[in-house]
Amino acid sequence: MLQALWSASSGMLAQQTSMDNVANNIANVNTTGYKKNRTEFQDLLYSQVREPGTELRNGQVIENGLQIGSGVRSAATLVMFDQGVLQQTDNPTDFAISGNGFFEIIMPDGSRAYTRDGSFKIDADGYLVTSEGYIVNMEAEDGGLMTFTEGAGKINIGSNGAIYQDRELFQLEAYTFTDSGELEKLESGLLRPTDDSGEAVLLSEMELEDEEELTDEDGNPLPSAEKKVYQTYYQVMLPDGESAYTAQNAFRIDEEGRLVTVDGGYPLEPEVYVDLEAGEFSLQAGDVVAADSEGMVMIPNEVGRLSIVQFANPAGLEKTGSNLYIQTDNSSAAQQAADFKLAQGSLEMSNVQVAEEMINMMMAQRAYEMSSRSIKTADEMLGMANTLFRR
Repeated sequence: MLQALWSASSGMLAQQTSMDNVANNIANVNTTGYKKNRTEFQDLLYSQVREPGTELRNGQVIENGLQIGSGVRSAATLVMFDQGVLQQTDNPTDFAISGNGFFEIIMPDGSRAYTRDGSFKIDADGYLVTSEGYIVNMEAEDGGLMTFTEGAGKINIGSNGAIYQDRELFQLEAYTFTDSGELEKLESGLLRPTDDSGEAVLLSEMELEDEEELTDEDGNPLPSAEKKVYQTYYQVMLPDGESAYTAQNAFRIDEEGRLVTVDGGYPLEPEVYVDLEAGEFSLQAGDVVAADSEGMVMIPNEVGRLSIVQFANPAGLEKTGSNLYIQTDNSSAAQQAADFKLAQGSLEMSNVQVAEEMINMMMAQRAYEMSSRSIKTADEMLGMANTLFRR
């Protein structure tokens, strides 16, 4: 019965550790990128009263031995790296990893830490940093650390972690009409001007007129939100040599490197060519480019890469707080991640399931209660035995 006291007390200590982990999981239910812990238990040594297969004096063999356990202990806490739910934020400096992978963080002493929390910011020096101000490792093409000098609105990172920056390709001649509702509709979404619509006017000239004319009664310029926005059109050439206009801003590159409409393949007028042999813009025949509201064609140009790494045994990483992990001998060395997708404008939420943690809490509570009852019962039995001995 003395052994029962020790076994039950070890059970109470083990369930207290389990409850500590459950409470920590629940506390971090809204922590970005948090991965829940699971407590693992092991039984303790056994007292071998009689070994299995013991042969008695009469030759009888006892198949089953007699062992008395000494309780339980908390063996480990396992980090569960199940995928958390992705929450869309539309913030260009928020990133979420689907699949294997960690963001690599450069610590102040030059060491590396890792995180699944992609709620980053841009500091005064243009570095992408965590909420604690630690720099996120982004490798520029020249091998150094990449910075954003034009603000967060220009950040464009692909699902593979590649960092793109828009580069001007060329300026198209953009037109507009004083009354675009009166345009004559042709096939394939093409339009032709009429007497009521007026002739096509370069969009840049219309904007100049607006800047001079749009003023209030006192002669002060009106805010840009009150200025009239004109529909942009592009002039194309029909097979019969006539001109028409299209409101579509996407164009395909044909075999000759010429920009043509996606529907119908009508070339722009005047014709615009892309030098496919130069290889400067990594464009090829069949690619589609788009123009903005002012006719400027921009293409994404890879300028760096966000460092995403993985580990052979991520459960071997050590948690250090601030949503950071550090590498250990058990986790293996960091390697370039391959099986992942990066989502910009989203965050990975905690993978803690509240209902599951409530069940674990009740199980820990009941086990703790029964262990304490075992101690009480064993104490009562010892008291009865002592009373009989005194008699």
